[in-house]
Amino acid sequence: MDEHQTDELLEAIWTRREKGDTDVDACLQAAHAEVDRAAIERMAERGLVRLSDDQVAFTDEGERIAAEIMRRHRLAERLFTDLLGMTVEQSEQVACTFEHTRLVPEVTDGLCTLLGHPRECPHGRPIPPGACCREGRTEIESALMPLSEVPFGRSGRVAYVRPRHHERLHMLLSMGIAPGVALRVHQRTPVMVVEVAQSEFAMDREVAEDVYVWLDPNG
Repeated sequence: MDEHQTDELLEAIWTRREKGDTDVDACLQAAHAEVDRAAIERMAERGLVRLSDDQVAFTDEGERIAAEIMRRHRLAERLFTDLLGMTVEQSEQVACTFEHTRLVPEVTDGLCTLLGHPRECPHGRPIPPGACCREGRTEIESALMPLSEVPFGRSGRVAYVRPRHHERLHMLLSMGIAPGVALRVHQRTPVMVVEVAQSEFAMDREVAEDVYVWLDPNG
């Protein structure tokens, strides 16, 4: 079994676990590679997984490697969707290749910092955090950040909207705030005031946290 097959199986086990199903056959069916039960048994021999009653679980080493794969995959989806304007479906296809690239941790952390330490991929699935997230690194100025953190007077373009409540989505859409829309921050306290299409709107900081913006490097 080559490393590509191993990566695909680790990804399949991770995504099935997120759905609460760690059945061996379900994981094999979810893998985007030709693998069979013997493949998982070989992974168990390598110390990456444990098998018990047709259920599969990660060892500490398997968990670490799988988390790195999923982190690369989901950060790549964010990069290709938010920065390059690909559709979610297109970004998924490209990310499937990107995840197999063995990047040094510093490169992955640099990409994560550049993207503003996103917590979710475009599908809404959690991105495993890295050391840069836990340390809150900002050495590379994040080109992508929540609207709530955009400095006074700065402008940018909406990358994506991730409302925590359905009613907030309607509120943001009524303001004209959607992916690709240009905006400028006119006030930060006591409430956020944002200019969109020559109109100004006030919003609570909690609402502004649901909007992610690509900063205009020229101000």
